[in-house]
Amino acid sequence: MLTIGVMGLGTIAQKAYLPVYTQMQNQVHWVLSTRNDDKLQQLATQDGLAIAGTTLEDLDAQPLDAIMIHTPTETHYQYVKHFLEKGVNVFVDKPLATDMGQINELYDLADTQHVLLTVGFNRRFAPMIQDLAEVDDKTGVRVDKNRIDAPDDPEHALWDLFIHPVDTALMLAGYPEKPNTRYSLHTGDDGKLQQASVIFTAPGIRGEAGIDLQAGTNLEEAQVAAPSGVQRVQNLDQLVVYGRGGATQTFAPDWQPMLTTRGFQPMVQAFVQAVADPEGKNPVSPATSQLTHAVVADLVNQIKA
Repeated sequence: MLTIGVMGLGTIAQKAYLPVYTQMQNQVHWVLSTRNDDKLQQLATQDGLAIAGTTLEDLDAQPLDAIMIHTPTETHYQYVKHFLEKGVNVFVDKPLATDMGQINELYDLADTQHVLLTVGFNRRFAPMIQDLAEVDDKTGVRVDKNRIDAPDDPEHALWDLFIHPVDTALMLAGYPEKPNTRYSLHTGDDGKLQQASVIFTAPGIRGEAGIDLQAGTNLEEAQVAAPSGVQRVQNLDQLVVYGRGGATQTFAPDWQPMLTTRGFQPMVQAFVQAVADPEGKNPVSPATSQLTHAVVADLVNQIKA
């Protein structure tokens, strides 16, 4: 059985990951770590998971096959590098880092150490997004994320929120190697980001990713167009297919767990399987992750210019 450490037990880890880990205890011996000992004891008892301790040294003392890093973005570079240097496979929440030099350095290190470095782009694994990805001969892709009255610091919003629609749009477009990109963004008088978009073109396809932080609703949409028609996914759980004969709508099955619908369960499962298999491929390939990070970094750099 694999031994995998879990570093950081904040809100996202508790909501999106611990329920998945709990269901996979027949495959993995999970060991938890966070600096807050009270939280550590509570969550380990609640979920029936083992405790590594409250320090990095406690995790180092474990015979780890992999580590799941759910700590704040600004700590990712330090912790990812630490475990890669020890030859441990790493899964880390997006973004990997906010500096392309550091991002490329970490991927180079993972390659040198012959270990996995997987970034948590869960929407790639959402069943309905995968349905869109399988549409043949796509000519257009559009992915939008809308939030109600949520203007935010531009750099934080782009790296924390906008990175998802960017990654999904690039995935649906087949990860063009050298897309031609154009960016736009709008900030309020207070300097907070209200809207941003990126348009990219590559041979045979046009893609767009957008975010609106002052929309009147919380809505996430992904759409692909092809000669066969248009298909649109809303909130990862509704699919509408528009064809010449009309439209059909389907919903995620009632019995399907929400964390499967949102891609978290299949993403973690894919990472665990890759760790277990000596020939396992990275479920989030370095090249595609680097492309997504580079597009976001380009837009952030325009803010700083």
